[in-house]
Amino acid sequence: MNETLRSLFRQLAHPFGRESVILLLRMWLGIIMIYHGSDKLFRSFDPFTNHLTTFGIPLSKFVSSFFTISQFLGGALLFVGFLSRPALVCVVLTVFSAVVEALFYVNYDPFSRKGELAFTYAVLGFALLISGPGRYSLDAWLANKAQEHAEDE
Repeated sequence: MNETLRSLFRQLAHPFGRESVILLLRMWLGIIMIYHGSDKLFRSFDPFTNHLTTFGIPLSKFVSSFFTISQFLGGALLFVGFLSRPALVCVVLTVFSAVVEALFYVNYDPFSRKGELAFTYAVLGFALLISGPGRYSLDAWLANKAQEHAEDE
């Protein structure tokens, strides 16, 4: 293996590399959720509610509101890394509902376009939930400030 590749692997194995990957994944999932949430929130909220009603979901207005807010606000919180874990819980629940829809209501195929994409978002959200928001987040910055303040006292 040449030296350039070794250097690249060393950089990726270094915490800076892992933290950068977490940042990239967190921001990407945040952007995707903002996009899907804003589409429902600002353009097609009623069709989404009607869509849930056709599946016999009780309280479809409440459920569609929860999913829409989870996607939009949760995505925005993820993007900046603020309240990341609570936001990720909501996002994972929301995208997992799309996985369930693809598996049991649409075409019973987890590898259909809708099922595969929703499952990918769910896995990404769950992985970020486990890893946490990373060093490059408002959560980490606030935690550092709180620790510095506690040490000063």
